[in-house]
Amino acid sequence: MKPLVLRFGFLAVLGGGLLLFAWLRSPRDMVVEVDLTGALPGDVVESDVIVSRGERSLARVDERYGSIGAPGLLRVPVRARPGPAKVEVTLVAPGGAARRTSASVDLSPERPARLEAR
Repeated sequence: MKPLVLRFGFLAVLGGGLLLFAWLRSPRDMVVEVDLTGALPGDVVESDVIVSRGERSLARVDERYGSIGAPGLLRVPVRARPGPAKVEVTLVAPGGAARRTSASVDLSPERPARLEAR
């Protein structure tokens, strides 16, 4: 009887460990915030935000805002595993001049990854 209880205990611990491992590696919904409060109103008419890890793209948002300009905070939803990622932000001015900002961020489901675009 004792070996049977030990086998069931071992299988329960093994199954729980596998479930925990699968949960830790599963993709989650996270957010990357791009702070544009340093730009003047109407200074940014288009934005292109790319979130990637290695050679793989996790999310891309390309938006045009018109003459009103971009909001002060861009929120980009990302569904991926937590960890480091690279964010590239391209901002286009009304005349067509573009400027690019690139930075590494840490994706976390608890708090949004924040990047200040200059």
